[in-house]
Amino acid sequence: MHRTLLALGLGTALGTMAFGAIAQDDVNLVYWSLWNEPEPGANVMKSLIADFEAAHPGVTITPVWNGRQNQTTVRNAMAGGTQIDIMDSDMDGLKGGLAAAGALLPWNEQIAGPAPDGEEGTFGDLFYPHLLDMASNDDTLYQIPYMLYAYNIFYSQGALDNAGVEALPEDWDGFVAALEQVKASGVNAIAVESDIAFYNIKWFNYLIERIAGPDFLMRATEDPTGETWRDPAVLQAVEMELDLWARGLIPEESRGYQWPAGQQTIAFDETAVELVGSWLPVELADTVADEFEWGAIRFPSVEGGLGDVNHVEINSHSLAIMADTAHEAEAREFIQFVVSTPSQQRYATDAKIGVANRHAEWAPEVAAARKSLDEATLILSENHGVKAKYPDYSTNVYEALHNQVFLGSITPAEFVDQMVARTQEFWANRS
Repeated sequence: MHRTLLALGLGTALGTMAFGAIAQDDVNLVYWSLWNEPEPGANVMKSLIADFEAAHPGVTITPVWNGRQNQTTVRNAMAGGTQIDIMDSDMDGLKGGLAAAGALLPWNEQIAGPAPDGEEGTFGDLFYPHLLDMASNDDTLYQIPYMLYAYNIFYSQGALDNAGVEALPEDWDGFVAALEQVKASGVNAIAVESDIAFYNIKWFNYLIERIAGPDFLMRATEDPTGETWRDPAVLQAVEMELDLWARGLIPEESRGYQWPAGQQTIAFDETAVELVGSWLPVELADTVADEFEWGAIRFPSVEGGLGDVNHVEINSHSLAIMADTAHEAEAREFIQFVVSTPSQQRYATDAKIGVANRHAEWAPEVAAARKSLDEATLILSENHGVKAKYPDYSTNVYEALHNQVFLGSITPAEFVDQMVARTQEFWANRS
């Protein structure tokens, strides 16, 4: 059972937490952030920065709010000699990027050490099981996860109620039948964003996992002949997702949607569900009605498949320290402060974001996503490890070609042929 935090005083008490002593002689930590300044995640980070500074006179933290392309922005700044001490990015992108390039400081010694502020166990014990292994490059950890998102099928409970659907089944045939009932009620079943390839790939990711098992994507990616992409499971997965279009469960106008047009239709009670990360309720918090009720299920099972409904794909955001920082001790202490249980609870409560610290309770809007992680027997990284290990292939081959077949600009047979050819080309260029 997860510990409650009612006695921790999640307001100004954070500013007086007894973290380890550090040098406090006019130190300025420069933090380049993946948040955009108006976002709830940025607002919580601002409050944590203020509390940390109050507890450490002489230490200031200067944030630069760059948004989701932060790693690319940091790389460009590094080339120009800009001082950066701390940065954050998505876990898999960081693993295949700055961590692989040796630009970050390792955390192995600290992870084995005590948890911050006298919490029980080691620092590593604060995190979900296996999350730090997923974030590591071989056996070295260069990043500290702090946000955690589950890819689930999120839905409007009101839309289901109006359609007379008691619950969305977690088997594919039952799931499709329930969505047919939603459509018959006059509400669109599924929202998609045509321009967000890494959203749309989740349909194929989960279907191929449920059909062919969690190791298929990596096996297909690492086959230099590309022939693994001719496995019948690939066509089966593509045809199953395209069947959603054929049935009208994904409305035709979705082909022209540009984010956030698709998800806005959920807020406007025009659509029932979307397969997306557990950030969705946060992004729509100011748009949905006060009485709007969120729900979520794990991606459905496929009869006779090798995967499992308890296998959940995640996305995580991590903090990291630049290898050339002049303020290592202060940077480490700040990151440990951000992932301490009270700080993580503030993120979960105030920003309604899932967090990497397993002791924090998630907000009701994303409680079902938290439950899917608690019950997961296997946690899958983005594109099942392909994004971190082969980022160029993941984005420019796999996601790009999938979005073409998903939106109907190439056929399933053409998708298979092009995946074979582009995989061969990818490996030929690496040899």
